[in-house]
Amino acid sequence: MQVLPLWLATGKGRMRKTDAADEDSSQLSGEQSNFEMTAQPDRMYRYPVVSTVAAGAWSEAVEPGFSDRYEISDYKAKGRAFWLEVAGDSMTAPSGMSVPEGMLILVDPGVEARPGKLVVAKLPSSNEATFKKLIDDAGQLYLKPLNPGYSMIKCTDDCKIIGVAVRVTGFL
Repeated sequence: MQVLPLWLATGKGRMRKTDAADEDSSQLSGEQSNFEMTAQPDRMYRYPVVSTVAAGAWSEAVEPGFSDRYEISDYKAKGRAFWLEVAGDSMTAPSGMSVPEGMLILVDPGVEARPGKLVVAKLPSSNEATFKKLIDDAGQLYLKPLNPGYSMIKCTDDCKIIGVAVRVTGFL
């Protein structure tokens, strides 16, 4: 389309660039623009939506694999990434970062789980998983909900980190 941002936002100035020597429309008109163009992703990637993950207590986990539903992202995974739907409200914070029920999280098993990251953890003995923030307190790892109404979970030897949440998306 080659439409100038100032014209698109305000209807002022020229509609199109006329030659390559033209400068930004805000400089041509003497007005400052209150926005800038955002670069669009070069490539999109498709990942399966495999299950829900509890944002609360441990719940039944479904292993990534075949799915009849896929979502896209501009994120290029380091491992075999997959989407999970958040169930429960333990990751719904009263302020700041929050991941409410119904949101989709893109989990990348290829990303290193470090304290401060949002992770999906699993109990191998019972095939149950949960979604929490990984924290380190005096050398002991814990899974901490973002909702202060829930307790932290001690990450014991049988707790396995499945992957790190790298994207979150949802619908209103």
